[in-house]
Amino acid sequence: MNYPTDIKPLTGLRFIAATWLLLYFFWPRLGLADGVRPNIIEAGNLGVDLFFILSGFVLAHVYGPQVENNKYHHGAFIWARLARVYPLHLLTLLAVIGIWLVGHALGSSFENGAFVPWHIPFHLTLTHAWGFLKSDGWNFPSWSISAEWFAYLTFPVSFYIVSRFRKSPIWGLVAIVALFAALHQALGANDIELTDMTWQGAELRIMVAFIGGAMLWQAGRNLVTTPQIAIAGVAVSVLWLGVTCTFTTSSLLIWPGLMALVFFLAETSKHPNATLLGSKTWVYLGEISFAMYMVHLPVDIVYYQIVEKFIGGADKYATVLVIGAFAMVVIVAAAAHAIFEKPIRNYMRANPPKYMSAKGQTLGKALH
Repeated sequence: MNYPTDIKPLTGLRFIAATWLLLYFFWPRLGLADGVRPNIIEAGNLGVDLFFILSGFVLAHVYGPQVENNKYHHGAFIWARLARVYPLHLLTLLAVIGIWLVGHALGSSFENGAFVPWHIPFHLTLTHAWGFLKSDGWNFPSWSISAEWFAYLTFPVSFYIVSRFRKSPIWGLVAIVALFAALHQALGANDIELTDMTWQGAELRIMVAFIGGAMLWQAGRNLVTTPQIAIAGVAVSVLWLGVTCTFTTSSLLIWPGLMALVFFLAETSKHPNATLLGSKTWVYLGEISFAMYMVHLPVDIVYYQIVEKFIGGADKYATVLVIGAFAMVVIVAAAAHAIFEKPIRNYMRANPPKYMSAKGQTLGKALH
């Protein structure tokens, strides 16, 4: 049974991933005595890996059949992806640069290494997480967009790998989970956590998750499941993640649970009466999740600068202030999505350069 064109539960899941990440980011602002995040919050950085898995799944779903039918055009694909991520990346980068310039003019101090002017060209070219720099810097969440850009550029290679497992997708999934485990162990032997890698070389981190997501699509595209199995699979995945995230922060245990959650949520989309996270509200929240992720740093900087100026030391209001900060992120994200991100994306997709038009030569034949 094929997936519907629009797999709405996966869009809704994006909001949960973004919220998990924001809880991880804002938790230290609560000013708790021990300053330690609970395990389930500490694991929130894996929300990025959940985004990577979702990206691989959805792009394989949308573009995989084009490759197989010899209708895929890499230039058109790249332009569509650029329209998706670059406008908001550029806007938030400029916002952080503006905040930095104003802060300097007002005599504010900034963390050394976080705002290095000569790093800006790498951010503009989305190559700042490819191992060239020694810090995230500027709008640091954008390291993951740099990683996504690498995955977009190499999509034909990724899909070629996935297509080799078309007749045995289960073995493809076994292989990708085994690869993740092997990388986790090999890097861990050198005190490097795969799911903590950002500027060190995020290509490695994203590719295993991106290809894993595409493998999930390959495994489920023609699979026939019942609504009961799909919902039960979601429930078991959530239970697994709840237990592993509560008692450990080991990505070796959590990451496979994220894969399972994506797979079974996608399966619910095949059954209209069993669809989870597919309501209009969930879909809308999922649509603004990218903006939430991208604007949260500039919002945090401005919000807490204002708090410091007008309230001063406000530790006793920390919880209220964090709730306010989260609400402000959602409001700014909704505005950025409606006023800037969506209109610019639609304009770019409607007006691609000729050399990136789908009317050109396709690459699909070369991938069979």
